[in-house]
Amino acid sequence: MNGKRWSWLLAVLFLAGGCGREELTHIDIYYTADVQGFYWSRPEPRWENREAGGYAVLKKFLQSRSEPYLLFDGGSWFGSAPEGTMTKGAYVAELARTLPYTAGTISDKDLVYGWPSLRTIVQKLPYPFVASNLRLENKLPWPLHDYQIRTISGIKIGIFGLVSSQAVNKNKARLLGLQALDSLQVAQEMTALLKEKNVDYIIVLSSLGASQQDGATDTSVAEENPGIGLILSSNKDRENAETDQINDTFIVYPGSKLDSVAHIRLFFDKNRQLRSTSFEDIALLKDNFGEDPEIAAHAADLRAATRKKMNARVAELPEAIGMDLAGESELGDLLAQCLYKWSKLDGAILNSDSIRSALPAGRLTEYDLYKAYPYGDNITFLTIKGAAFLKAMELSLNAKDNFPQIAGFTVSYADTPDGKKIRQIVLDNGRIIRPQETYRFAVTDHVLAGGFGHDGFIDSLEFKNTFVEARQIMRSCLARQKTVLAPKLGRWKKVL
Repeated sequence: MNGKRWSWLLAVLFLAGGCGREELTHIDIYYTADVQGFYWSRPEPRWENREAGGYAVLKKFLQSRSEPYLLFDGGSWFGSAPEGTMTKGAYVAELARTLPYTAGTISDKDLVYGWPSLRTIVQKLPYPFVASNLRLENKLPWPLHDYQIRTISGIKIGIFGLVSSQAVNKNKARLLGLQALDSLQVAQEMTALLKEKNVDYIIVLSSLGASQQDGATDTSVAEENPGIGLILSSNKDRENAETDQINDTFIVYPGSKLDSVAHIRLFFDKNRQLRSTSFEDIALLKDNFGEDPEIAAHAADLRAATRKKMNARVAELPEAIGMDLAGESELGDLLAQCLYKWSKLDGAILNSDSIRSALPAGRLTEYDLYKAYPYGDNITFLTIKGAAFLKAMELSLNAKDNFPQIAGFTVSYADTPDGKKIRQIVLDNGRIIRPQETYRFAVTDHVLAGGFGHDGFIDSLEFKNTFVEARQIMRSCLARQKTVLAPKLGRWKKVL
């Protein structure tokens, strides 16, 4: 066999000594995660540019399996592909629902459009989702589950899921009422509960990600919970499959973009005790397995609709409109002005780091706008005291390569030995920002959650999430102009 294609036995763990001649029962587990919108077959450099990946190939592969199996998914569906993000993951309910998944979990990245949007997708899928530490107003959000139990080949298996508490809880303004409990504590509680229910083996679907500042990682979950047999990891955005072993816990990451599927085989003795574990990274090669015609056709239709949307004309630009991470930019002013006019508040603030590319001269398409602002940020209205606003704006002004892009007001500032210092902020109506007075501004939920590297805007008096996407507001604004001209700079004024 081609080692690159099939990498059989990347890791073999003999957890309880040699097997000898004893007859063992084996259980096959298949696992996908971090699809990131790549739901179709395409030439893949990782597999020597052979056509690989997608749900249509995955389904044909699964149909070739002659023995029972469990199939899991780790979430992180949207990701970098426009086919995923521009449709808000519509493909998941259309394509993944045709596959025989046993259970799945979600990641914090799946919450980019908010919980109501994600719930709409999850409730359309025929398999259960486990997110044991997620709460909505102190209850497990419907239709999620805290655990599942499945029996296969006489082995009773318990399954629970963990979502990053750090990533979810820092976005409280975007995810109103939603919070994630401490991952390590919940893992201990769920492990004890499943043991009480006499399961033989415990699997965790973990979207904790590559690293967490709060200490909750796949490694720490394994170290503190020796009763867990297998951690299926996601939310890492790594191309290749990875495995690890922490004591008696096997950890598997399947790689991203659905160009392969992880295969874990568990071997149990007659007493239902695990004796060994093997891992295989199986390339989903189209010429090896073929494609399910119905899924392939549906995927092609979804991609065609996405391309049509991407190529749709928004406006005309006589000249390119540039961006700048370290200073006021034409594109920053233009997009902030769109949010300001839409909100009808005192002003609007964007962070430069969310603007990823300039707008080209000529015909501006949906895809050009997507590349310029690829994030699904919603707009939040803030009511804030002048003192808190001045402090938050000064912190933002001193952020490295993330200059505040503003509309509705001008700022005078000076360079000092301790950094840039704001001298005065004046609204377009001539009103000077006073520390004790109250004002209203429009920001993205990303800015509110610390998009400038600080949480100064959280000190507002009130928050109102509009659940309206910034990019949609920008699109409508530019389309109304038909011919878009670069604005004149001058919102920021450097003084002595």
